[in-house]
Amino acid sequence: MKEVLVFSEGAYPFITAGDKEFLRSCRLEFYMASGPGGQKKNRTYSAVRATHKKTNISALAEESRSQSDNKEKALKRLKKKLALNVRKDFFATGFTVHQKASVIFLKEGIEKINSRNRLYPLFCAVLLDAIYAARGKLSETSEMLNSSTGKLNKVLRTDKELFSVVNRLRGYFGLNILRFS
Repeated sequence: MKEVLVFSEGAYPFITAGDKEFLRSCRLEFYMASGPGGQKKNRTYSAVRATHKKTNISALAEESRSQSDNKEKALKRLKKKLALNVRKDFFATGFTVHQKASVIFLKEGIEKINSRNRLYPLFCAVLLDAIYAARGKLSETSEMLNSSTGKLNKVLRTDKELFSVVNRLRGYFGLNILRFS
């Protein structure tokens, strides 16, 4: 990871926006997906590429023959990609858990959240922002999130994409990568 994409408010305004507001901040492209499709192959523009205008991050969905299903999937994937790739700069102010994430990060500390949960992108953003604010150090991150390092490791290992971004952040700060076991 050569650069970290940092915004003053991080990914939070994007991933906490309502569906209509988030859609307005995106550019949608519809195209014909390749591959098997029976009689409808090369006839419908059902595949969707959603690109976030401000960050130029994009996500695809082309597995369904329904354009609206693919649009919904692409926007959901885009929110997760934004959460994984956009960091908030906490170095001047110090790390704080985003107010809308307080229901996820309870006083007992960090717990596993299902990736199908609507709040999962917010969970990823807070977790990665804490790791970024701690300069990749998991022990400091677990303290910030009122958790143990063991619990944090366990949660990180539930999502390979999230784990990969954690390792990219650690590499950015010159730390050794973690092994996925």
